[in-house]
Amino acid sequence: MILSPLLIAQGKVLRRRHPRLPNAPLPWSGRIDGPQTLSLLALGDSTIAGVGVSDSMQGLAAHLARGIYRRTARGITWASYGQRGATVKNVAEEHLPLALEKTSKADLIVLSAGANDAISLRPVSEVEEHMMGTLNTLHTHHPHAVVVVSSLPAFHLFGAIPQPLRGIMAGHAQMIERRVRPLVENLSYALMSPPPPEYPKDFFAADSFHPSAKGYSIWAEFALKDAESRGAFDHLWSR
Repeated sequence: MILSPLLIAQGKVLRRRHPRLPNAPLPWSGRIDGPQTLSLLALGDSTIAGVGVSDSMQGLAAHLARGIYRRTARGITWASYGQRGATVKNVAEEHLPLALEKTSKADLIVLSAGANDAISLRPVSEVEEHMMGTLNTLHTHHPHAVVVVSSLPAFHLFGAIPQPLRGIMAGHAQMIERRVRPLVENLSYALMSPPPPEYPKDFFAADSFHPSAKGYSIWAEFALKDAESRGAFDHLWSR
């Protein structure tokens, strides 16, 4: 509370200095032809909406799809549902129903949400409730799908965000992750990617906040390698 005036001022300066990037243009879906086609569903916030790139083919879901194709030579379709600024509650109440309506079968689901809850300091218990509810609903509708949950951003590595704003955002993100990660990892059908050890050069887009095309590519490969190392995809790759 004592820091509130400073944090509000820093937030305003940050918004003025860095451009507010839009969602990637539609469509947020695609396909790569091949045998035994797999289906990828991506759900979440701005990173699922492709903020940071001008073509959804350079977004996270498309990079994941190409990574899967390189590993399996199987066909793959993908579709993304989300919105810039969405909290976990927004995803659960607004974007999950549409994703379930439009997707009849998913083999792999990627959920990226929680960053906006950390930024807005949403209660950890609220994030947990809606995150686990979303995962349970996804599993009910797609019982054979592997669900990969993204770690929250490592805000302490976001050099464009001034202190103490950066530290407070990072601390709240870590609180959310400490609560949610063991619950996700305890599910037989889901895993949570590890936090990134660093953000390589050119990872960020022009706003110094969202990934660039290169950033999404790095992220997709990082997530796939981690899931592979834990055997999460063995039943998909071996078909």
